[in-house]
Amino acid sequence: MVFVFNSLINKYIYSVTLRLIMIQKHSISFVIIGFFLTISFLGSAFVVDSFGVMDQNLFQSTTGGALDVNITSSPEAISKNKEVKFKINFFEPGTDKIQVHVDYDFQVLKNGTEIFSAAKQINQPLLHTAEGSVTIPFTFSSPGGYSIKIPVFGINFIPINPEYAEFKFVTK
Repeated sequence: MVFVFNSLINKYIYSVTLRLIMIQKHSISFVIIGFFLTISFLGSAFVVDSFGVMDQNLFQSTTGGALDVNITSSPEAISKNKEVKFKINFFEPGTDKIQVHVDYDFQVLKNGTEIFSAAKQINQPLLHTAEGSVTIPFTFSSPGGYSIKIPVFGINFIPINPEYAEFKFVTK
């Protein structure tokens, strides 16, 4: 009887030990997988940031909701001393229908200070797009945090209280 009891205890201890070893092996696997996923995620975040990619929210409503604005850059990676072409599309709010005849400006700000205005570049108070879509080139001369502000002053030849959409990004 003592022999059977010792045998059962030994099997139980062996079983518990084996389960702990398996749990430990799986725990190490989860730690290793978690480590590589974390490194991959952080690594890609650093790579994206180092190339200067715009904020992911490339579609937003103006502050008063009169229009939805979409902006894309070509190339997507923004860096200093290389021309970037910004394509801006104006949409009727909440739709995918292009809004024609928009009075607007395209401004580049660094640390909240305007460093470029497309309208001022041609000595005008504002710009107009009949098609609702426009491409504006710009070259950044230094790295850092920027924002593109697109104020809207009128729709279909009717003035509105100025509203704007603003897109932030970092360039290296």
